Amino acid sequence: MHGRVKVRTTAEQEEIQRKEKAAKIAQYKTNIAIVFQKRKDELWDDELLSITKHILLSNPDIYTLWNIRREAFQKNKWNEEEYKQMLEDEMSLTENCLRANPKSYSIWYQRCWVIEQMPEPDWKKELGLCAKCLNLDERNFHCWDYREFVVQKAGISNEEELEFSNTKILNNISNYSSWHYRSRILFKMFGTTSEEIPIVDEKYREELDLVINATFTDPNDTSAWFYQRWLLDKHVTTCRLWRAYVKKDTAVVVLDNNMLIKPVSLSLLVNSETADVEWQLYPNEKFAKLRIAEFANPLEDLNRIKEISIELQETVYQLRYSDSEDAWIYKNNSSLHKQNSNDKQLNEQLESYNQLSKMEPDNKWALLTEVLLMKKIDLSKFCTNILNNLMTLSKVDSFRSNYYKDLRSRLLVEYKLHEMWKEESNLEIRSKIDLSGLSLTSLHNNHYFSLFEEVNLGANYLKDHLYQFSTLQRCTKLSLSSNDVTSLKHFPIVRNLEFLSIRNNKLASTEEILDFVKRHEKLKRLDLRDNPVCDEIDTTKIREINPYLEICLQ
Repeated sequence: MHGRVKVRTTAEQEEIQRKEKAAKIAQYKTNIAIVFQKRKDELWDDELLSITKHILLSNPDIYTLWNIRREAFQKNKWNEEEYKQMLEDEMSLTENCLRANPKSYSIWYQRCWVIEQMPEPDWKKELGLCAKCLNLDERNFHCWDYREFVVQKAGISNEEELEFSNTKILNNISNYSSWHYRSRILFKMFGTTSEEIPIVDEKYREELDLVINATFTDPNDTSAWFYQRWLLDKHVTTCRLWRAYVKKDTAVVVLDNNMLIKPVSLSLLVNSETADVEWQLYPNEKFAKLRIAEFANPLEDLNRIKEISIELQETVYQLRYSDSEDAWIYKNNSSLHKQNSNDKQLNEQLESYNQLSKMEPDNKWALLTEVLLMKKIDLSKFCTNILNNLMTLSKVDSFRSNYYKDLRSRLLVEYKLHEMWKEESNLEIRSKIDLSGLSLTSLHNNHYFSLFEEVNLGANYLKDHLYQFSTLQRCTKLSLSSNDVTSLKHFPIVRNLEFLSIRNNKLASTEEILDFVKRHEKLKRLDLRDNPVCDEIDTTKIREINPYLEICLQ
């Protein structure tokens, strides 16, 4: 046995590793304690920088240490040359850390901050760093964001960046980040205020040709398909008025926008005077598309008022008086009028993707893009084909069947609404809608239901999506029969609700029924037939809350 190297057993190796790990943890705790004590004492010395550098080289995602280093740079009293050298060293540190973790938020943020402090940044070097990182991982979105930052600071033209995206896409059409970056550059260069297309028409046509070539080159790659969706989706970038309805005691305003992320300035003007009203926001303050105000002093003789208008974000919308409604009305019907100047090209694309679907019947992206194209060309004309495509998609891509069912619901409701709006006169607001028996799984764009007084959603599959009814504030009669509803817990307060049919569902909680009755003081009739709760509910307790309520249990 002499002369042989002793091989440690697994147990010995584990013990050595355990001790090494314990020693590292102890050292880490000691170092962190020193750093935080120095921060507390405001000692921004070399030891603090050395310790934080040592830790960050091992674990660059500890953002607090990067924060401390920035504090040290801001509060230290270096001379100009020393400060410049320290910034150079910090750039080297971030570059070394990026080698360990090229997708760290903290490192990229630190690099942005440091280079902004430098008197003469080397932007060419930074572009070279971006090129290296993107060659290693072309989908590193942190690096793409940093490149956009560098390009803006260096004054590089959008034309050069568009050419850069061309190069990246030609090298690899699967580079999703390149497609995404391209969309941002194009919007900067050719962005339009049109709701239907994101960029001006001529460039839009070129991009449609580019993306169809990419999707046919590799039909199973998702990158170009997602870019195609960006081209075909609607692009609403401003907050606008969709409907306004002013009666003598109430004003209802419905906004139309994908997402409202800023405070909305809204005023009601009667004869050019701002009315003193307090708006109630639905569904909540952050994303309210429905706003309702009740007048403390009702407006008398509506037909004699000279002018009523809504001022929204400094844009004034004039309302018109309707004799039939005895109300002042505003309607934005732009969605009813097709605005596509390139229908011929869209139809050609639709025909091409039809052929692709025949060649590759299991390609979900071709089927889904057909849906988007048909919707964009003419939803009414292609409604049946769209529904057939979505049914096929649920089979081809069964893991996402619920998504396709929800998309079907959204498009079907949109179709029904558009057909109704087409029949309305300019000064008419329909008060009833029947969407029963359509197999709806959700109620998208629920702000479009804000002015209905009677809504029939019976025989659908809305189940526990009752929170979507928060905009039905003018609704007095609602049917939710046969919807597999199991709970009323998330049913919002619908303040004018008088009649609710929720028969043939799966309600089993007496407490939820009692709470619902408490929250709806105007309720006159509640149909609970064919629910498990009917066997045990005590009507006496309900009548104590509302003695005039008619309850149907059988």
